[in-house]
Amino acid sequence: MSLRTRLVVSFTVLLLVVIAAVGLVASRSIETILIEQTDRVLSGFVERGPIPGSFQMPPPGSDEVEGGNDEVLRSISEVVVTEDGNILFSRPSGFSDDPDPLPTVTELPDTSDPFFVQSVDGSLEYRAVAVVLSEELELLNLPEGLTLVRAAPLTGVEAATDSLVRALVLAGLVVLVVGGAGTWWAVDRSMRPVDQMVDTAEAIASGDLSRRVPELEEGTELGRLGASLNEMLANIEEAVDTEREGRERLRQFIGDASHELRTPLTAISGYAELRRKGGLNTSEEEAKAWSRIESEGNRMGSLIEDLLMLTRLGQSQPLEITEFDLVQIARNAAADHRVIDDERPVAVVGAETALINADEQRLHQVVTSLLDNVRVHTPVGTAVQIEIKDEGETVVLEVSDNGPGIPESALGHIFDRFYRADPSRSRDSGGSGLGLSIVEAIVVAHGGTVVASNLDGGGALIGITLPRVSER
Repeated sequence: MSLRTRLVVSFTVLLLVVIAAVGLVASRSIETILIEQTDRVLSGFVERGPIPGSFQMPPPGSDEVEGGNDEVLRSISEVVVTEDGNILFSRPSGFSDDPDPLPTVTELPDTSDPFFVQSVDGSLEYRAVAVVLSEELELLNLPEGLTLVRAAPLTGVEAATDSLVRALVLAGLVVLVVGGAGTWWAVDRSMRPVDQMVDTAEAIASGDLSRRVPELEEGTELGRLGASLNEMLANIEEAVDTEREGRERLRQFIGDASHELRTPLTAISGYAELRRKGGLNTSEEEAKAWSRIESEGNRMGSLIEDLLMLTRLGQSQPLEITEFDLVQIARNAAADHRVIDDERPVAVVGAETALINADEQRLHQVVTSLLDNVRVHTPVGTAVQIEIKDEGETVVLEVSDNGPGIPESALGHIFDRFYRADPSRSRDSGGSGLGLSIVEAIVVAHGGTVVASNLDGGGALIGITLPRVSER
């Protein structure tokens, strides 16, 4: 059974119970009120005593009976009972041509209050009062020990109660049908957002992670639930996209690494095959072959070292944290650069000292890799500047040049592994494409950030922000 059906059935059952309870209370109340009215009529006869003339009732319209009218006279039954239980006189209620059966007077309660009594044939119920005759007996020359019983049949009370019950049953059925239909409509309308959530969940389960729950009224339970679900779905979609991108990067990384390793392996295998088949006829050719084998071996070894470093950094291996001056690291890297490439002047500016707690060897590798990147991607004569800024809790290192800058299409990818801004550049001159990836990995391992941008006047800038104290 669905939740919608359970809610409607539960409310309908509750409504049925309420209607039954109201009907029971109303019928009992009306019955009590009518019986109290009958008791007041009977109580009015208690003080009358017997009617003169051998208990003959006065003619219709007489004022001798309280409220004297035919209806009152016909609604009262009178029975005089002797002390031994014999009926001395009786006058039934109802019409003369259709009298009611007399009330049972064999066992009368010892009270002056009204009481219930059945008719002699059990077909009627009476409300009666019993009056012991005393002073009136002498006046009427009657024997002692007589009791006058006056009783009013409850047929009118029962008819009124039955009529009320029938009306309540009919009204209850109408209320039940209308209430059930209204409940179904209200529940169906209230459950529509839940249905939309179910549809959204089914669509997401089918792979459509872009689906969202429609916005509902803020502040309501379903509104808060919808907002929470949308936030959760956004996080799930982001996580799935990130995981998908990670798989794609891994696939591309494996392909690029295989290609990078296959190139030197092919060269080494080719020269070895040439040597085995006697294709190297002179000592000069053989020396050149061995030189190329050595060069390609070194290149492959360097590539493997870079890959291992990226793997270690990705596994969050601990750094060797020591205190040192980052400015001195920059000056040492600049000096090494001048020895390797004296055609690209480099200057260190900014703070005179910048003490930092970090891995000295890794950060020296960062500065060296940034200078190598400038050397590979800029023309001869490009000036390079290393600027260090001491900003209290952080230290900023910026490497900039006045070269051609970074293509706009490459700005978002230069830290990707094996990425080359110029795909036509040869691998011998362009490097493995891992240098800036290693730079980013080392900076992130220290809890810092690295960004790349182009200068307004031309040239590229790579800025690194490092915490003064690295925790790893």
